[in-house]
Amino acid sequence: MEQNDKSIRAYRLCVKNASVGAYAIGLVMDRAADPEFRSLLQTQAHAYQKQERKARDVLRSAGVSSDVPTAMAKFWTGMGIFMRTLTDRSDAKLSELMVQGTTMGVITMLHTMHRTGKLPDEAAADCRDVLRRENAYLESLKKYL
Repeated sequence: MEQNDKSIRAYRLCVKNASVGAYAIGLVMDRAADPEFRSLLQTQAHAYQKQERKARDVLRSAGVSSDVPTAMAKFWTGMGIFMRTLTDRSDAKLSELMVQGTTMGVITMLHTMHRTGKLPDEAAADCRDVLRRENAYLESLKKYL
């Protein structure tokens, strides 16, 4: 599959969002008291890992580096979670943080899709699939707020 600059940008964003999302879940999963909430987090972490693998594979097959800088995003994500859970480690607070992070990822994906112009069909379909999964995850998180 031939990739253009627009789809490369979209797939790199998929790598970054999935990597940071899985990292954030890893930081909070053990703090979740409700077993169903913990299971939801684990399921989403697996979905992020799958998303990241697929996007990296697409980039590699296009001869493009799949290395996406995530160190600073992960650092600030970790600091934000640490600071916001100093006094409240409830499942409601953890869910709130996951909603905020996921919403930021959705916004970034939508900006990328709208500002890069028409993406190739497969890249656009993959982006829509990510958005569909993220929105379903957001709906599932609301139960724990």
